[in-house]
Amino acid sequence: MFAIVLKLRTSEKSSLAKMKIAIIAALVVVALASEKPYYPKPTYPAPAYPPPAYGKSYDYAPMPYSFDWAVLDQASYNDFGQKETSDGKLVSGTYYVVLPDGRRQVVTYKADDYGYIADVKYDGEAKYPEYKPAYPAYPKPAYAPPAYPKPTYSAPAYPKPTYAPPAYPKASYPEPSYPSYPRPSYPAYPRPAYPSYPRPSYPSYPKPSYPVSTTTEVVTETAAPVVKEAEVAVEAVAVTEPVSETAVAAAEPIAEPETSTDAV
Repeated sequence: MFAIVLKLRTSEKSSLAKMKIAIIAALVVVALASEKPYYPKPTYPAPAYPPPAYGKSYDYAPMPYSFDWAVLDQASYNDFGQKETSDGKLVSGTYYVVLPDGRRQVVTYKADDYGYIADVKYDGEAKYPEYKPAYPAYPKPAYAPPAYPKPTYSAPAYPKPTYAPPAYPKASYPEPSYPSYPRPSYPAYPRPAYPSYPRPSYPSYPKPSYPVSTTTEVVTETAAPVVKEAEVAVEAVAVTEPVSETAVAAAEPIAEPETSTDAV
């Protein structure tokens, strides 16, 4: 209970302190405002010159009119124009222009107090030809070759040098001497003797005989002599005499030629 009363007293003290601060601030503001002097609103005399008098404006009723114009310049590709008429209330007209793609744009329009209405049309087909610039032909300039005077001075003559060729002293060290070696000698080896073998002998078989009944067998009989001749050739080769061993052994060995061993 004591704590609650203490809190109430502290809150009352804080509110009283805030009120005192607010009153002091209001008094300071009033004191500062009372010190500022008061100036009355200045009064200016009325001007002595009369106000300007403008002429009376007249509102004329709309009058009918009509005009037209056109421009045609082929060098600059300009082709356009306009035509317009009015009865005082309704304005109607048309204008056209030739576009860069070759088409002709025509605009027909009407205008009155209710608005503006336009109808756009295009005549022709758009074309995009390839641009080929044309350059003017200028004549080729003709310049005369420049004529330079021939120089009159003679070519310089330089004297031939008279200095003698340099003489280098002979070296004082002795000339090198190289030892002489005898030419190497190689031993003579006898030619190797190879044994001779007799040629192999093959047994001879009798020729087979077939009954003559078909065309194939007749052809075989006619081809038989060719086989016989081949066998005879083989036998003739086998009969050749072999080389004797005594002939190979009797061959003298080939000695290498001796060369001189003179010093180089």
